[in-house]
Amino acid sequence: MNDTTVECSIAASELHEIGLTPEAVINGAENTTSFFAQLGKEVGQQLDYNPETEVMMMSKNIMMDGSVRIFAVKMTNEDIKKASERIRGAALTVLNTLTKEKVEDILAKTGRDKGVAFNEVITKVSDTISKIYGREEADMENSEPEASYQPLSEYARYMMEFDNLEDAERFSKVVQKLPIVDSVLYKYGGMYYLMAGLMSAREEIIYDMRRAGVEYSEILLVNAPEAMFIEEQGEKIIDSDAIIHLADLTR
Repeated sequence: MNDTTVECSIAASELHEIGLTPEAVINGAENTTSFFAQLGKEVGQQLDYNPETEVMMMSKNIMMDGSVRIFAVKMTNEDIKKASERIRGAALTVLNTLTKEKVEDILAKTGRDKGVAFNEVITKVSDTISKIYGREEADMENSEPEASYQPLSEYARYMMEFDNLEDAERFSKVVQKLPIVDSVLYKYGGMYYLMAGLMSAREEIIYDMRRAGVEYSEILLVNAPEAMFIEEQGEKIIDSDAIIHLADLTR
């Protein structure tokens, strides 16, 4: 890509030919040692890498077609200094956002307001840090559109809020065929809260889940801190397979 960066795209079939899988490469399994040693040697030659004075960093992603994309970046002392400054900036962002006064303000809130306030702070910190590191990733890809890739973890925890049980039943009827591996129904403050674990990274499945949530629920949150509060303070109505049971009620 340039004098300091190399992009490697390897098809899943090519990995299988040498006895590897995309997951093994991503997770750095023991049987990938020789693969990365050879890759590092070839990349080092392309970038004129000097292991005595420079550092080689690699990032790995599984693409939607199952292939693996690897970025190798050669870093000089100046690059390391810039990266350290970004890390320092991220740390300062956390400190400036999570001030003692802000934490005390969150602790003073009650009920749903506490969860919402805490989630806002976490989201602000995450977004700011993403922007800091996003600049580095954009430079690495020469400002090309970012390719979508499959997350290493396919599990996501959804929380839907409903005004009434009927809406929760209709929602469950729509999503019952999706790969939902766990679901629990709670009641708190006159509202119903459905927790559901979706096990999939396929975009169409995630879209169907979120579309149903937007259509039938008052609020849809993913991996949100508010869920912990509801689980601790709410009344558990259905403790397992809630979506299956709710869907049955609509028949």
